[in-house]
Formats: sequence, C-alpha cells, structure tokens
Amino acid sequence: MIWFLKLRLTLLITLSILFLVLLYRRLKERVVARELPAPQHAQLIALEVMYHPARLRVELTVPSDQEIFPAMLSPVHDPLHTWPTEQFAKGRHVMVLPLNGRGDGEYFFELGTSSQRTVRKFNVRQG
Repeated sequence: MIWFLKLRLTLLITLSILFLVLLYRRLKERVVARELPAPQHAQLIALEVMYHPARLRVELTVPSDQEIFPAMLSPVHDPLHTWPTEQFAKGRHVMVLPLNGRGDGEYFFELGTSSQRTVRKFNVRQG
C-alpha cells in the first residue's frame, strides 16, 4: 500500500507542475498576441480598368514607407508585364498603369512588396 501512496503523491506533484507549465505557456501566448500585433501590409483598395487609352487605375494604402512591385499576370498566373517599381510614403496613393495594348480577356494584377503578394482579377473589354 505504501507504493500506491508514493505513486499517488508523485502523480499529484507531476500533474500540478504540468498544469502550471501549460498555464504559463497560454498566458505567454496571450500576452505576445496582444502586445506584438502582426505587421501591416500594403492594402489594395480599388482596381479599375480605364479606356481610351487602356490603362489600369490602382488605389492602395501603404502603412509605412515601402517599395511596390506592380505586375500583370495571365489567367494561369504567368507574368505578362511588369511595371517599374515605385517607392511610396505612408498613406493612400493612386497609380495609373498603361496596359500596353493588351487584348480583351481576363488578367490578374499583382501588388507585391518585400513581404507580401496580393493578386486581384480584372477584365479588359474594349468594345
């Protein structure tokens, strides 16, 4: 019967320590999640096709000074055209990019930064 009491005492101590370790880890995760939010990225607000001549109007918000890498992709996400990179300050900006005589069809616009990639679909219908 003595071995049973020793086993019981060992399990109580071990489970108490395990409970405290799990409680500490959960508290640490909550504090880190609250105190260190995820970094903000450039946000694509609006994408509009303008005609005569065909061009793409891109409205975006940049949370900090960033370099933007705009590109046009095919329906299977192969790169068709890349525009020159631009440096933007914090705030809301509008880019007007020429479509360089692309025909009717579905295309994708890629807004890239050093840490993200946003892809949005658009259609070109010229008449």
